[in-house]
Amino acid sequence: MGIVATAMAHCRPPDIKTMPHQLDIFDDSRDVGLRNDLAQALLDGQPDAAQAAARTLQAEFGGDTVLAPAALLIEHLVWQRSITGPLDVAALLDARRRLEGPIAAAAAAALGARDAAAWLQGQWRWLADRAAAVGWQPAQADAHAAALYLRAQAWQAAAQAVARIESWRRIPVPLLWMTQARWRSEGADAAWPLLAEALWLAPARAAALLPQLADARLDKLVARFEAQFDTTMGSGEEWAWLPAFVLVEQPLLAAALAPATAPAEAPPGQAFGAVMALLRLERQGRHHEIVAQRARLRALSAALFAAYMAPR
Repeated sequence: MGIVATAMAHCRPPDIKTMPHQLDIFDDSRDVGLRNDLAQALLDGQPDAAQAAARTLQAEFGGDTVLAPAALLIEHLVWQRSITGPLDVAALLDARRRLEGPIAAAAAAALGARDAAAWLQGQWRWLADRAAAVGWQPAQADAHAAALYLRAQAWQAAAQAVARIESWRRIPVPLLWMTQARWRSEGADAAWPLLAEALWLAPARAAALLPQLADARLDKLVARFEAQFDTTMGSGEEWAWLPAFVLVEQPLLAAALAPATAPAEAPPGQAFGAVMALLRLERQGRHHEIVAQRARLRALSAALFAAYMAPR
């Protein structure tokens, strides 16, 4: 809700239908107009105009609660205007900390939740653009452009930043970045192989990403997986079984998951291969081989085998 709407929500009289003239008075109130001017200048990224609007609001309504958070946002915009080139890692990390903490809180207070979210998205994009010179270092991952573009929801820019990291598909954090970027920009089918590989490579980290993908179909699969596998007491390694479980629950996803490279030496990867083989053998009606693959699957995971046999 923007500043004008927030102010009106607090100021509106109980029965606006019987008091139209009084409502007009509130709509045209001086403090609301000044707040609106200040908010618009902040949203436009104009610190000088915002300072002028803040001075006027201070002079006429010195106790207005918007003034303090607005001052912090103005200071941020003034600093931003002073930056003319790339930022180093220390400056990027400090700016990230401020955006996540005091700046985000000030934006919500001064602009309202909806306008603050849009404004902050632009701030993250600006910061990501200043991180182009930062290479991949695990200890400095939060300062990498890909991480910042993800915060800006600039999915394609994030994917391009990850693609510049050598061997990104074999490194957990960049692989998870690319998974999120492609899932949100290209859709689930394009990203399922990456998610499967991330679940095998770093199961607990990949599990933490699942809610961020904001996919209702995936959420239902995850809920069913959690009902079959105990995900509350372990180290998170049990999430490596999710790709095979997804094949069991949604065989039509086999085509999307086929490009994933499963770790042949690990039981979750072997189970994935066994389920993929079973789906193919079932289509071909090769019953003798189906029996052998089912025995293999049962030896790998009783829970997965039970889920596989349930509809059969």
